[in-house]
Amino acid sequence: MNFEKAKEFLQGFVSYEGVAKIPYSDETFNLQKVKDFLRLYDVDYEKLKYVHVAGSKGKGTTCAFIANYLWNDGYKVGLYTSPHIFEVTERIWMNGEDISEERFAEMVGDLKRFVEKNDFLELTYFEILTVLALKYFVEEKVDYVVLEVGLGGRLDATNIVIPVLSILTTVELEHTDVLGDTIEKILNEKLGIVKDGVPVLIGYQSKEALKIVHEKLKNKKEVYLVNDFEVKFSEKDFFDEARFKNAHVAFVALKLFFGKIVEKKFLEVVSKVRLPGRFDVRKTSKGKVIFDMAHTENSIDNLVKGLEKNFPKRRFIFLFALMKGKNVNSILKKVASVAEKIVFTSAHEVRGILPEELKSIAVKIGVRCELEVMDDCEEAFKMLTKKNQLLVVTGSHFLVGKLLKKKR
Repeated sequence: MNFEKAKEFLQGFVSYEGVAKIPYSDETFNLQKVKDFLRLYDVDYEKLKYVHVAGSKGKGTTCAFIANYLWNDGYKVGLYTSPHIFEVTERIWMNGEDISEERFAEMVGDLKRFVEKNDFLELTYFEILTVLALKYFVEEKVDYVVLEVGLGGRLDATNIVIPVLSILTTVELEHTDVLGDTIEKILNEKLGIVKDGVPVLIGYQSKEALKIVHEKLKNKKEVYLVNDFEVKFSEKDFFDEARFKNAHVAFVALKLFFGKIVEKKFLEVVSKVRLPGRFDVRKTSKGKVIFDMAHTENSIDNLVKGLEKNFPKRRFIFLFALMKGKNVNSILKKVASVAEKIVFTSAHEVRGILPEELKSIAVKIGVRCELEVMDDCEEAFKMLTKKNQLLVVTGSHFLVGKLLKKKR
């Protein structure tokens, strides 16, 4: 089986990554099915050591920082993240390298034979990818696996593991149509990764979220707050606030887990970690484009602060799309605070808010910068990069991913 055939086979599994309404329930996302599949497939995933990370924002970067430090410290490390930008192989990483297309295709071919022999096709696309990742890490006999939660936490396929440490990054209102329309409901899902006997690190949270976390975890012994741990490095050592906060969480996690961690070495490692679509500055023939997958109120706020820090006293052109279930008013106000112009576009036909609707909301809440609608994001990008200006592409990982692929 070649790589293209492997991807084609995987697309036969039900995927909820691009649908308008996710049937989020214990019945749809039955973790016992994943465990049973792994047992039948003879994947002894329980023998591995895991760091498990949930949250609304920052979890992917935090995972990458932890994994890269452990790798640079001499360990064999696996990293499983989502979604991918360019290819599905990005989701499965070990010691600085994504799984090769050849190895991935080989593993999918083996999986296909197993599925056909056992007539077992009940898992979702994400669950199957999780199975493949765990099998790869078991086969490679890694020392540690850093797992990023896909959606929520409680019903996420990654939640079958018993980790050595659980981490909760910033939680805010997101996926409200799936996880619930209050911080408390969303925290109920995110905190579903907390296990008895496993320490949990709580990252940066709003006062409301932190109060709820305290109440929900009041009977748990090993709960640590990132703000209780001081570090010598500061926001000045990073190009944006989000990266500093993620580094702070990663550093404390490593310190909790290993006791000793060299701060200078940590900064050297994380300074080299570059993730596509995270304050990703690229040159064009005319100007610069900043790609950022920010899509929540907090992450947009971090993006704005990063823009102000790195490009002081400048106004920006935004190419902007947003998915349903977001805090639209607040996000648009933050974008408008540094915008010269916002071009609303479409990145996902099913899950995206219509560009005209976004413009209408912007007008209604009093956004004063220039507003435009261009349904075709690729045509919009092509037009906007012809001018000598600072362009910011943000609001949706679908938008960022689609346009970054064009720049490869």
